[in-house]
Amino acid sequence: MSEINQIMGENFWQLPQGETNIELSTTAEDTKESFDMVYQSRVELSVRIRKNYYLKYCDFTIRTKAKGHGETEIDKLLSGKGSIYLYAWKSEDGENLHAWVLVDINKIRNDLKNTGQARFNSDGTEFKGYDIPWISKMGALVNYHNLPPGIQKHLF
Repeated sequence: MSEINQIMGENFWQLPQGETNIELSTTAEDTKESFDMVYQSRVELSVRIRKNYYLKYCDFTIRTKAKGHGETEIDKLLSGKGSIYLYAWKSEDGENLHAWVLVDINKIRNDLKNTGQARFNSDGTEFKGYDIPWISKMGALVNYHNLPPGIQKHLF
């Protein structure tokens, strides 16, 4: 969790600030703690961390069919849930995050259903894969870290 906090802290200034609120500080905060206002922001962060093995595909995947045919990740995103997605791959030893992308879902939300490559798992679940360069082309790539060089040359 500390790695996620660090990534988000370093990139907070780049995130869309959809729901923000500025309130006056209390009298005690103003007189004793030296601040006049409190800025509050709500960023709905979705997180997916994959094994290092999947970095070779270097794509962003979203589940489209679950085992019990219940609501899936894509259903939630299409209904307006989530605003930022931290999609990461672990290091080979599984101890840390090796590579990651921050994706502004709002910029690709309306395209998720009709784009991407449908894929099927042997357990009956399904998902779609989206190329990281496509996400960048759509203006939805907020930032990234340590992606393979062959991918990086196609970003921003």
